[in-house]
Amino acid sequence: MTTSEPESKRAGEGAAPAWRPSGLVTLLTDFGLRDPYVGIMKGVLHRTLPGVTCVDLTHGIDPQDVAAAGFQLAHSWRWFPEGTVHVAVVDPGVGSGRAILVAEEAGHAFLAPDNGLLGAVLGAEARVFALDEDRFALPGKSSTFHGRDVFAPAAGALAGGLAPERAGRPFSGWLRPAAEAPVPSAGEGPIETRVVLVDRFGNLVTGLDVEQLALDLALWEVEVGGRRIPAGRTYAEVAPGEPLALVDSYGHLEVAVRDGDAARELNLGRGALLTLRRRE
Repeated sequence: MTTSEPESKRAGEGAAPAWRPSGLVTLLTDFGLRDPYVGIMKGVLHRTLPGVTCVDLTHGIDPQDVAAAGFQLAHSWRWFPEGTVHVAVVDPGVGSGRAILVAEEAGHAFLAPDNGLLGAVLGAEARVFALDEDRFALPGKSSTFHGRDVFAPAAGALAGGLAPERAGRPFSGWLRPAAEAPVPSAGEGPIETRVVLVDRFGNLVTGLDVEQLALDLALWEVEVGGRRIPAGRTYAEVAPGEPLALVDSYGHLEVAVRDGDAARELNLGRGALLTLRRRE
């Protein structure tokens, strides 16, 4: 199999900028690190493209948690240089008829199963293709480890210069998550949001993008689990063991417990409802 296909330009007036890979590949999976699966993927990547640089974005996604994978990738990929290939393998449908997507947006390439994962990641300008799996698959492709047998060799080809559009066919029917209810403007209220992620510290990360709404949390109270949570800017603004609502590094509303585990101590988890009300 040819592993690279450099291109200087794409034909056609108004064509997208040429794909210029950086040689960098990020990996996001639910494989964990106890088993050798991640290492094996890296081995295939290096066989396909010697010298490729791999970055472990995370392998701590809970098994089959497609939504968490999408959230983490959506809030991570823009920190990398253009030309990066982002591989996300959280794939409950591995071996089924689901497609593998290869996409390009803002000079970045993405590989992920067509299970809704990229719906939280890609914007309206993204170009999405269905990967030609047979073209990249290793001999004797397994029905349970496409990370090794399809994703890794395809990622190596993209990192080596193959343009995403040359890796498959245009695909408009890819799976997008159901649209969420619109969030009221900052001048209205109350605002409801739900916990979308519990990180390893037990912090409750919500889907509310505070920075995008330009909310001043000092003007709001946060209610969750039957109690009111004070808002602040840093964890140090409350005493150890006390809860606090603040804007996290994603720009989202988060509820934490200083020096503690909010999920455990408030007995809350993913899907929990939070309500913001303007202070009187």
